Amino acid sequence: MKRWTPRHPVAWLPMTLLITLLGAPGAGAQGSDELKSLRNTELRVDKLPGAAVLAPLPAGTPLRLLSLEGGWAWVAAGQHKGWVRASSLPLQTELAQAARLPNGRQAADNHAQALTVRGQPGRSGRHALIISISRFADPKTSPLPGAAEDRKSAAQIARAMQVPDDNITYLQDEQATGDNIRRAMAALNTRVQDGDRVFIHYSGHGTRFPDPETGGCAEALSTYDGGTWKGMVLHKEMAQLLQPIVLKTDKLFVMYDACHSGGLLSQMPTPRQRGAAHGHVNDNDEGALRGRFTETSESCARPSNVRPRSLLDEATAQGAFPQDVVFLSAARPDEVSLEDQQKGGLATQFVRDCMLRDAVDLDASGAISLDEIQQCAQTKINQRLKNDSLFTPHHLLLSGNRKFVPAWFSQALPTQQVPGAPSTGVLNAVAQTPTSVSGLSVPVSVPSGAPLPSVPSVPPAISPPSAPPPPTAVQPPAPPRMTGAQALAQLFEQRDGKRRVQARLGSGSLRIGQDVLGLSVLSDRSGYVYVALAGSDNQSLTLLFPNELDSNNRIEKDQQLLLPRPHWPVKAAGPAGTDTLLVMVADAPRQWKALPKDPGSPFARSLNDLQGRARLGLLLGNAMTPQPGTCRPNTGPACSDAYGAVLVTVEEK
Repeated sequence: MKRWTPRHPVAWLPMTLLITLLGAPGAGAQGSDELKSLRNTELRVDKLPGAAVLAPLPAGTPLRLLSLEGGWAWVAAGQHKGWVRASSLPLQTELAQAARLPNGRQAADNHAQALTVRGQPGRSGRHALIISISRFADPKTSPLPGAAEDRKSAAQIARAMQVPDDNITYLQDEQATGDNIRRAMAALNTRVQDGDRVFIHYSGHGTRFPDPETGGCAEALSTYDGGTWKGMVLHKEMAQLLQPIVLKTDKLFVMYDACHSGGLLSQMPTPRQRGAAHGHVNDNDEGALRGRFTETSESCARPSNVRPRSLLDEATAQGAFPQDVVFLSAARPDEVSLEDQQKGGLATQFVRDCMLRDAVDLDASGAISLDEIQQCAQTKINQRLKNDSLFTPHHLLLSGNRKFVPAWFSQALPTQQVPGAPSTGVLNAVAQTPTSVSGLSVPVSVPSGAPLPSVPSVPPAISPPSAPPPPTAVQPPAPPRMTGAQALAQLFEQRDGKRRVQARLGSGSLRIGQDVLGLSVLSDRSGYVYVALAGSDNQSLTLLFPNELDSNNRIEKDQQLLLPRPHWPVKAAGPAGTDTLLVMVADAPRQWKALPKDPGSPFARSLNDLQGRARLGLLLGNAMTPQPGTCRPNTGPACSDAYGAVLVTVEEK
């Protein structure tokens, strides 16, 4: 079968390298290093390019370095303290090694790449509930000043997930009573439509008390009016409140920045103070530390007595699909989670930083999963508490769908790209020579000189690199190449588990040059079918359907769809090996024509490289952006990003 020959080189865009900024000797530690800005810059309230500006800083402004974090420096400028780009200061740079990450997914000295994200427009089907409690009605309950900062950080996480500001509900301090939280959950359920996505963040005290039903300890969140049954929200009750929501959402992401073990708190009756004068020395210190636990039972505050049930346990017991729920907790059941009174909970601030800019694409998939965000944030917690005289790091617990991609962080995408590597060479359409179908000779051709259809512009999904270039001395090797099957598996992991899709092959084994592909698709709801192929040559990812010859990809509920249709049969073309097909049924159409195409081919495809995988995930993972104002409450699946999916494999021999 004729192969499609590349005609133009691939357009490449640089990725932002993960940079660790180190100062002169001693500058890596908290201190009072005096320096001057190298250029005109701005002092900002947070480590974000869009954060409010406290003051302009002309070149040569004297500054006092307080700490370095994620390409930003926290400095004192006169009476003000804030953040500036570390590149605006006279600091040395050093390439970070991926081996510093805790779980060893990438071998020592491997090269890691960090993806950053810039603001993307909000999507009407995204919602957030942010609960932050820094003070409590009971004067005996210790305040948590950092929770007020967590409200801001959680809002940034929500916006990174494309939650519009109008879809974010806040409950803070006296607003966050037990009854108000229950009412807010009910209101959220009313707003959420089928296929929507929800983010819930709680920042405050956790608690634990004896549970006679289980013979163990029940975990709960303490509300503003905590101390009474109404003032506590048990995991079991939270799961019940979430049940009608999770039955509608494609993904529910819940984060608790609290802890449920007070066993260590007896060692710290008052907030930990900074400096040797207080008996605690930590070069990474930035603010006083507090534990986030309020004790209601001495026995259940002791880690040795713990037999807890997590929120995920409770939610799945209520019928939730683990595929559709993600739960991130700030600490293990026997640990104390900590907050920095100036910057908020360590878990929240570092998850925010990793989601927005610092997480590393360890598997070179072209996207950042919550698994990778967790690892990044854990590394920051470890560094924050390194050599601490009182605390060891608490450990983030991630359960449910660890592969969930909260936002498709990808490189800036060009408006049009023509691949320049060998064609997929695995299953090629019989679209250039006459073919016999049902006894008829049906010539189907796409003239090689025909112009390509116009390709809609895809907005960039990340900001351009802003960190200084890495040193040119020794470049570590690139991470192992992800297979096409793994790339499709990542898309499969983003599916809504409640949507059932069936795909059956006419034959699971095809003879090269002889047999044609046969596929039947059945869905439990109406939608739009997309079939992506990762071939055995591992060169590229091909969108077999829809295509330039057949764009009618609508499927009706419980009605079988047979593919390929007769006028574009697909024949095995080798090499021998396993092909993987991802069959999706999406609620709403995708912008598939924005994927690159080869001249003379009816199929859209992306190279199986970092940019190609990012492009495919971005376009298939999100519905085509509707016209402004068309997505309003109760507008149905037209504005939904949700999809069901199934993976099938076929052998070529």
